[in-house]
Amino acid sequence: MGEHSNKHIFRPVPVRELLVDLKDLCELTIDLAYSSYLFHSPDLAQEVLELEEHAGDLLLSLEVSLMLAARSPEDAAALVPISRAANAIGRIVDAAADIAKLVAGGVGPHPAIREMFKRTSERLMRAVVEEGSEIAGSRVGSLDPWVEVIAIKREGAWIIYPEDDEALAPGDIIIARGSPEEVSELLELAEEAENCEPPAPEPDEWVKRLAELLADLKETSELAIDLAYTALLLNSADLAQEVGRLEEYVDELHKDLQVAILTGKFSSADVENVLALLRVAFLGEEIADAAFEMAKPILKGLRPHPVLGMAIEESGERVAVLEVPRGSPLAGKALSEARIPEETGMWVIAIRRGGRFFRPRGSTVLKPGDVLIAVGYAEGEKDLAELVKAPIKTVSY
Repeated sequence: MGEHSNKHIFRPVPVRELLVDLKDLCELTIDLAYSSYLFHSPDLAQEVLELEEHAGDLLLSLEVSLMLAARSPEDAAALVPISRAANAIGRIVDAAADIAKLVAGGVGPHPAIREMFKRTSERLMRAVVEEGSEIAGSRVGSLDPWVEVIAIKREGAWIIYPEDDEALAPGDIIIARGSPEEVSELLELAEEAENCEPPAPEPDEWVKRLAELLADLKETSELAIDLAYTALLLNSADLAQEVGRLEEYVDELHKDLQVAILTGKFSSADVENVLALLRVAFLGEEIADAAFEMAKPILKGLRPHPVLGMAIEESGERVAVLEVPRGSPLAGKALSEARIPEETGMWVIAIRRGGRFFRPRGSTVLKPGDVLIAVGYAEGEKDLAELVKAPIKTVSY
């Protein structure tokens, strides 16, 4: 964590509230770090560094609260998963801040990063709201197509995670994330929008190879953290083991990416750009390592403390669990055909079928009785339930 110049004053705060804040802050920090680098925004990078300091304060408060809560060996054992989750979040925030420090120092995006974001299932976008555009005056929470607006720059100042009723004004610069189709459509509506895919020369094979590895590393590491949260929510050793397998795969990807970067042709003038690529790769590895750190206590037989599940369910990005009923319009459809991300803003990351979990592909056909594990924006839960024609399952703690 970054050093804070002011002395920290401890104030009692419920552990659940601290965990919700830390989880939301961690996800925001990752998004803003990638955005600051992709769109070369030093002032957005500064926001990330300030979030890192805030995370340090939250982690210190949580550590004190956990120490005060443990009155017996049994209490201490029950609090271990919370401590592991908090430490993991701290690692991720630190790695994201390392990218922001490079951006704040003037390092611009490597061509492989732009190419990487053309290959991911969830895209980042930057758009300028033009006078007279169809989205001028629209509320953030009711955009059509719907994307999650991460930040708005207005009159030189950033509004981070704006409220749903925040109206977009001409001249606003918005940073948002969503499916490729939603992002492309919204960029057209914004008019004269700049996004992460500006016209550029065809990349060479080295850049394409880096982009392929980076995209795989980014998406696999983010899947690992989503599955780790789900494992904690469901107390699932199967999912915890899957997180471990993903962490091993990410380690191999990271090694391959480092070799590909360092054996490429670059001059001394490119050293800072290459360092930035290595930092992006390191963030992916830290996310996967942190995910397994969260999941390990389950494999040791430690049941996650109920407050962890409550915090996961109350955070801005949700884990939804629901069963495909007979007669569901999605039964018999391939996952890609169901268009769940486009329709709901949720991504299916795992399916339980016949008593076991597996990670689905786009070609996976949904069947009645399948239990879907989906992650995404809180607003998408109701849309997902409506699409599947099934209620969101309640997880008991």
